[in-house]
Amino acid sequence: MNLYHDIPFGDTSKYELNAIVEIAKWTRVKYEFDYKTGAIWVDRVGKTPIDYTFNYGDLPQTWNEGDNDPLDVIILCSEQLHPGAVVPCRVVGGLKMIDSGEDDYKILAVADDKYYSDIENIDDVSKKELEDIEYYMLHYKDLHGKKVELNGWDDRDTAVKILERCHADYKKKFDI
Repeated sequence: MNLYHDIPFGDTSKYELNAIVEIAKWTRVKYEFDYKTGAIWVDRVGKTPIDYTFNYGDLPQTWNEGDNDPLDVIILCSEQLHPGAVVPCRVVGGLKMIDSGEDDYKILAVADDKYYSDIENIDDVSKKELEDIEYYMLHYKDLHGKKVELNGWDDRDTAVKILERCHADYKKKFDI
């Protein structure tokens, strides 16, 4: 089974998607999902001494032409999720990010978690949690010599449009 090709995309009309966890919150190990083999590889241990404050992963059956990779997802959940887990999520927004000159958009989603059950849109996420994500994204590559730019948050409907475009790009890329 290849998680990237075989896990269903989700139902964006209900803001639902399936995410594949690459990196667990409170860790610095950077795992990378390889869509060709369907395996999750250890890419590196982060050089910057800050942990991910959120779970992070990829979205099956999506393709971000900006960075030539599956679309990324930040998964809000009170618990640490393990690499390789498939997590049903709800889209709540998106982070506009440029990494080393490439579009590296991030979908923001919430797992089925009582602590996030009231979050429907980006405005429902605490300002502090959004600031923590922004801080991490701006600084996790400081010691890698790479420049990251953030250009604000998108609301749920804008993020869903980007998600749907990336799903269509996946179908085109893989001739499905």
